[in-house]
Amino acid sequence: MSADQFKHLLSPITIGNVQIRNRSLSTAHGTGFAVAGKVSDRLIAYHVERARGGIGLIIMEATSVDTSTVGAGLSGSYLRNADDSVIPGYRQLSAAVHAEGAKIFSMLSHSGRNTSMAADGAPALAPSPIPMDRTRDIPHELEEDEIAALVAAFGAAARRCREGGLDGVELSYTHGNLVQSFISPLSNKRTDRYGGSEENRLRFAREVLEATRAAVGRDFALGVRFSATELVPGGYELADGIRYAQMMVEWGQCDFIDISAGSNASMWSRPIHYPTLFSPEKPLVPYAREVKKVVGVPVMCIGKITDPAEAESIIAAGDADMVGMTRAHIAEPAIIRKISEGRNEDARPCIHANEGCFGRKQRVGDLACVFNPRTGREHKWERMRPVGAHKSVMIIGGGPAGLEAARVAAKRGHDVVLHERTDSLGGQVKLLSRTPYRSDYMVIVKWLERQARKAGTLVRLNSEVTAEAVLAANPDVVIVATGAEDARPEVPGVNGPGVVSARQLLAGANVGKRVVVGDWDGRNMGMSVAEALAQRGHEVEIVSNTFYIGQDAELMIWRPSYDRLMKLGVRMSALEDIVAIEPGRVATERSDGSKRTIETDSVVVCTKGRAERGLWRALKGRVKSLHAIGDCWAPRQLEQAIFEGARVGRDI
Repeated sequence: MSADQFKHLLSPITIGNVQIRNRSLSTAHGTGFAVAGKVSDRLIAYHVERARGGIGLIIMEATSVDTSTVGAGLSGSYLRNADDSVIPGYRQLSAAVHAEGAKIFSMLSHSGRNTSMAADGAPALAPSPIPMDRTRDIPHELEEDEIAALVAAFGAAARRCREGGLDGVELSYTHGNLVQSFISPLSNKRTDRYGGSEENRLRFAREVLEATRAAVGRDFALGVRFSATELVPGGYELADGIRYAQMMVEWGQCDFIDISAGSNASMWSRPIHYPTLFSPEKPLVPYAREVKKVVGVPVMCIGKITDPAEAESIIAAGDADMVGMTRAHIAEPAIIRKISEGRNEDARPCIHANEGCFGRKQRVGDLACVFNPRTGREHKWERMRPVGAHKSVMIIGGGPAGLEAARVAAKRGHDVVLHERTDSLGGQVKLLSRTPYRSDYMVIVKWLERQARKAGTLVRLNSEVTAEAVLAANPDVVIVATGAEDARPEVPGVNGPGVVSARQLLAGANVGKRVVVGDWDGRNMGMSVAEALAQRGHEVEIVSNTFYIGQDAELMIWRPSYDRLMKLGVRMSALEDIVAIEPGRVATERSDGSKRTIETDSVVVCTKGRAERGLWRALKGRVKSLHAIGDCWAPRQLEQAIFEGARVGRDI
């Protein structure tokens, strides 16, 4: 599509007194880049990259308005706006973003019960002592004088945003945080003037809005991010949310309303309002459409909107005035610039894998992207520049690690030849993409291949390379990306008849009606294989010695996976070891010493595999510059493979 086909998305909009160059939006999302609760160079570099890429509006992550446990649970790696010390960082950030032509708001929030108790035992805060479903920590029930102090804290924080040079403030009344938990009849069981009737449950929301407007004045952009429906049984529904949205616009003389849905206090809701690769496209847009019908201010929408063409159609249809493409901008900061230049195919398409954004934050606390290794490293990885003296680079292995190394090295000006022993590129991703809901992983492979070839990489398929062939070619740099080979656990009978690996199964191996999936991976492999088999009509049981099946899987993928597996009748047996495999049966043992036998026709073994480093070892000490990347160094995930490919491509 040409730029002319994005005339709605690329058109300007005014919010309050703020002129915004286009309708693209990055909504508030935690990065983990703050230092001691304040703006850092890393956070500035992250947002500036997206501003440079052409985005219209950036809304910074949910920022705590006080010094309670809320927002402080991760050692200050999330922003806190509780005193004037935050203002200098705001000024530095806003100036840097403005220099690139974008506007920037701050989301002010209080997480309420959506957090755990602090290290010193301080509890979360809430309208009623009802815990969220992940931590189950009982929160402190706020007293009325504490509520008044929080209202004042919101106003004071908004004033600091204005003094910090930001363009506006968004108040977070969404995803089960403190304000929404007051609104909800499910989480607010108070009997004073802040609970009971609808008017009372909305009182805190109204007081915060009015106090914030008074603090910033009428000439400063102010709006609300609001869950139009809770998506939780017993919570308020869409008809209520539409009515509440109307009220909020009136109370605070709001300049915009940003529509989401759901509650982070519910693991059932989270995968709906933070859509995953299992979710349908644009699941939250209908809520924005309904709110837009009744409010007279710009409406923003969010939720698995990746393709700029989808964003264009939403605005053209009048469903919303601005479109949040948040994870899409995490993967590709320059979406807007590239579509404006007619370079649509050069933009990385987010597939909502959640491995580097939500999943990485779950594991290590900061944001990255499975597809774009520069995300979160903008402060130390400069934009790629051509090399002064090009080198000849031979890459062995056409999986994601090898493809990314080829793309980066060729783009920098090196002469790159990539050898792949099979007739197609993609490595293990080709097999992964054959499991339910994961076909989009090949989108990443196809983009990497297209970009590597475009940069000048010579790709040779059906080319199995030996150490002698490498030495004869005498390249300046050799990058070994040969991946991982199948590995089976040391279990009697594991190499016997009726036993196949997950890779063999996905490559086409046949199995019987009854299948035991032995899961030594602990992440997504066992669940995905079991689901694929159950969909084909097999009777499936997963057995693993982990505390629960899929223990290491990302939380928002894990929960819907369980729902589907249970509906398919898959039996899940955790805390159980497979100790022997014989024709027609599997012997297991639990940690308490109890044993059982499972009658089965076939066994599928799921493991991370073993690094295939034979070629690297054969070349060690015999070539000028030798590197091993991805699973051939150690079997891990896609994020690490692409990161290592990018890193070595930058280093040579």
